[in-house]
Amino acid sequence: MAEGEQLDLLRRRVLNVVGHELRTPVTTLRGLAESLAVAGDDDVRTQLTGALVRSAARLEGLVDQLLLAAGVHTASPVGDAVDVDLAGALREAGWDGLVDGRGCARARPEAVRQVLAPIVDNANRHGAPLMARVGDGEIEIESAGEDLPDGEAELACEPFFRGERAVMTTPGLGLGLAIARTVARFEGGDVTVRRRSGGGVLVRVELPAPGAP
Repeated sequence: MAEGEQLDLLRRRVLNVVGHELRTPVTTLRGLAESLAVAGDDDVRTQLTGALVRSAARLEGLVDQLLLAAGVHTASPVGDAVDVDLAGALREAGWDGLVDGRGCARARPEAVRQVLAPIVDNANRHGAPLMARVGDGEIEIESAGEDLPDGEAELACEPFFRGERAVMTTPGLGLGLAIARTVARFEGGDVTVRRRSGGGVLVRVELPAPGAP
């Protein structure tokens, strides 16, 4: 396939994924707004208003994900960097595998959450959490799963990339790991993914260690 054809295929794939994911909350918002406009009962209006707010929040979250994946700094977490307990942050993100070691990162707590949440979610949805090795400014997260095709691990942090198994089993924009890497880089760190011997992946998270300039 020629380079121009590959670019056109990628463009159409991105537009299809984004359009599909945004259409549901937008359609829901319209339906709720139309129902709210004709609702005469106060209780019904209260219920519709709550549903409208939840759908708007979901849509806002999707847009923020797109902005973060595109590297737009205005969508990145705000606040001051503090010492964040990485083992505790892993547990808060839903990690239920083993945790080996202790360590902290000098980062914004919300940024650490945005880095770890999609990594842990991927491990829970597409494999089985095994081990997280923690040190100051670093975590290596090991999860079991199917053996990845050649090149898939290297593409895992690219925006809109979704592996063959993920496409077949779960909806999504394919932005989770891309956002994790983008936010980690905002903090002065990085996220890398490689294949695990025997199936699954190893995800390495690097963040500034306490005392780092």
